[in-house]
Amino acid sequence: MNATPIVRVVGAVIVRENMVFAARRNPERSAGGLWEFPGGKVEPGETPEQALARELDEELSVTVVVGPIVDRSVASVGEKTIELSCYLATLAGAEPAASTDHDAMQWIPLTELDQWDWAPGDVPIIRGLPQRIRDLRDHESEAQ
Repeated sequence: MNATPIVRVVGAVIVRENMVFAARRNPERSAGGLWEFPGGKVEPGETPEQALARELDEELSVTVVVGPIVDRSVASVGEKTIELSCYLATLAGAEPAASTDHDAMQWIPLTELDQWDWAPGDVPIIRGLPQRIRDLRDHESEAQ
């Protein structure tokens, strides 16, 4: 009996003024035309945080500071199981201006997340996301 291969993927939840950054996958890619939190696969020997910083540099030419984990989801896509871990991230410089893997980028109000067509792994992440972001920020301010 063969186990379904698990692909570990990370995504960045970049928040600005009660909006979150999202990118639409190029049409020719898996889940093409659907919105996602940008990121990518965790390579052997990388921590999820290292993978996220590398992927955002490669795809969006941006530098980020990776913060705490926001949420995880597991979704079956074809013959694979995608394990997505999303982290709060802060831009440490310019905003994304172009992407190698996406045909559109958008700042989406947290109150409108459910109005967009999200990739399967991102759908569970957006449920309750505004509250999780508030909780993480409250926790950070208490720790200071």
